[in-house]
Amino acid sequence: MTMSANFVSSQFLANSMILPITQAQSTLTTAMTEESTGQYADLGLRLGDQSGYELSLKEQVSLIQTLTSGNSLVSTNLATAQNALSAISTSAQTTVSNLTAWTPSANSGATLQTMGQSALQGLIASANTTSGDQYVFGGINSSVAPMADYYSTPTSAAKTAVDQAFQTTFGVLPSDPAAASISASAMQSFLSGPFGALFSGAAWTSDWSSASSTNTSAEIAPGQTVATSTNANEPAFQDLAQAYTMLSEFGGSQLSSAAQQAVASTASSLITQGQDSLTNVQAALGATQSAVTDANSSVSSQSTILQTQINGLDNVDPNATAAQINSLTNQIQMAYELTARLQQMNLAQYLPVP
Repeated sequence: MTMSANFVSSQFLANSMILPITQAQSTLTTAMTEESTGQYADLGLRLGDQSGYELSLKEQVSLIQTLTSGNSLVSTNLATAQNALSAISTSAQTTVSNLTAWTPSANSGATLQTMGQSALQGLIASANTTSGDQYVFGGINSSVAPMADYYSTPTSAAKTAVDQAFQTTFGVLPSDPAAASISASAMQSFLSGPFGALFSGAAWTSDWSSASSTNTSAEIAPGQTVATSTNANEPAFQDLAQAYTMLSEFGGSQLSSAAQQAVASTASSLITQGQDSLTNVQAALGATQSAVTDANSSVSSQSTILQTQINGLDNVDPNATAAQINSLTNQIQMAYELTARLQQMNLAQYLPVP
């Protein structure tokens, strides 16, 4: 039997180290990548049949992140609405206080008119409050200003309707001197009848409000959906608009002191009624705000648990990885040294000198 020289040559021995070195270098590169990222380089290979479970966990985390992002927007919208409602409430309280102190006297009707105009303008501005590019009191119709400008040019539909209702009832406009003959009881009947009808039902939605009575809603936690807004069709807006409009329209008119007193008393009662309704709206939004806060706390805890499970599947053991890198580095260095020594070996070095 003849043995090939390759099996014992130094060159063959040196070349035989190339494959192990290459494999060790590849493993070292992978280990260093895992050390820097903190995760296994090939999750599919590492997890095997657990890959589907990990994907499910990540989908749940993604859902929670989407809910959390949405809840942040909901919270901002609710806070904006609450601030606007607070402004409306403050204005209503100021107006009631001023009406309580008001007494019929010379030119006092002008005071009522100024009071009403200021309050109504404030109500309209607050009702048209936006958060981002959405009107917070528009219900699901949040892309359109909920409340029409009563004082617009050309004359608004609401203003036209008020003038027509007064003239139809009394045969004159409020600015006509003949309006002075209107009794307090007749004025009271008008305010609670034809005039009041302009602030509810179809008249309200056609002349005053573009809001939807259906509020926006959102899922704030898995399986938990809540109403996330209110709208300008709530009784509070109607009552306050009615009160402020009657002050604005009939305060500085030719009405007698007795008729103006009827206007002031009716307006005061409506504002108080509107304040009660406003409180209910604020309470409902406050309940939603609390629900969102609780939901955020709940999903945050869920997210922490899920992420811990994912990390347990994806993340490498830093100590084990560091030890592997150190071992592989030493192996490669030793292999290089051994290869270098083998390549330097020459049979002539071991032959006797003649």
